Amino acid sequence: MPKIKTKKPVSQEFIAWAILLFLSVIWGLSFLFIKKIVVEFTPIEVGAARVFLAGVFLLPWAYKGLKNIPKEKLTWVGLSGLLGNFIPAFVYAKVGSQLNSSLAGTLNSTTPIFVMIIGALFFAASIKRFQVIGILLGFAGSLLLVLSGNDGKLNFANPYALLAMAGTMMYGFNVNIISKYLKNVKPLYLTSVAFLIVGLMAFCVLPFTDFFSKLIDPANRKLVVYMFCLAGINTSLALVVFNYLLQKTTPVFASSVTYLIPIVAVIAGLFDGELVSLWHYAGMGITLIGVYLINRK
Repeated sequence: MPKIKTKKPVSQEFIAWAILLFLSVIWGLSFLFIKKIVVEFTPIEVGAARVFLAGVFLLPWAYKGLKNIPKEKLTWVGLSGLLGNFIPAFVYAKVGSQLNSSLAGTLNSTTPIFVMIIGALFFAASIKRFQVIGILLGFAGSLLLVLSGNDGKLNFANPYALLAMAGTMMYGFNVNIISKYLKNVKPLYLTSVAFLIVGLMAFCVLPFTDFFSKLIDPANRKLVVYMFCLAGINTSLALVVFNYLLQKTTPVFASSVTYLIPIVAVIAGLFDGELVSLWHYAGMGITLIGVYLINRK
């Protein structure tokens, strides 16, 4: 009798790499989506809608999360949602209205630098010698990116690039808060409850804007699709998938998505006709070398 061939099971390593590439693509594209949406919607409308809609998508898990998260940790969950999602959503919406999506995406890769510095200053984390070198290189590359304008020339007055880095600084606080105070909280419950809290805050903002009238305007149909993708896929789904990746692999492997996001953002920007200068590439390269040294064991 002929032998029946059985399919080999998909390896966990392959799945992990597939998830990593998936995250880098959707997070890299989020900056392009923001740039498209802010043509018609204001940064306040984009930030509030992104957080509120993401909270709606995660609502099915929020009830279980409220039952399972200890009450004394809810304050930290709310603070995590505020610094990790609510305020940065408005910050990056404003940044996306002023900067190329490729530059905004690359500045987002400075997050590990702030994670390390804030951890050392406020959370008693230790820094190794090569990580200090990484921080210095990261800041040098970031400074070059901050000074690189959309026109490909150095611009010594680029406040929106500094605003983007303020958003990554908030991410740095958020990561350290989760690591110290919310480490034992199930990631899906943490994310859904955090978005429940800040989603309600975001909903309170929307009635004071023209969001709902723009939402039902047929002329904005494509932008509304971008908005739902940004909230449902690039925010809520991405966070759930990232939490799964953290559970199945290591933080070092999962954090390597930081290196891939700028590449996707730059490629997407090039296809959209953005100018990426040698200053941008130099800043990206120096920043990513610094981030690598920070994450190196």
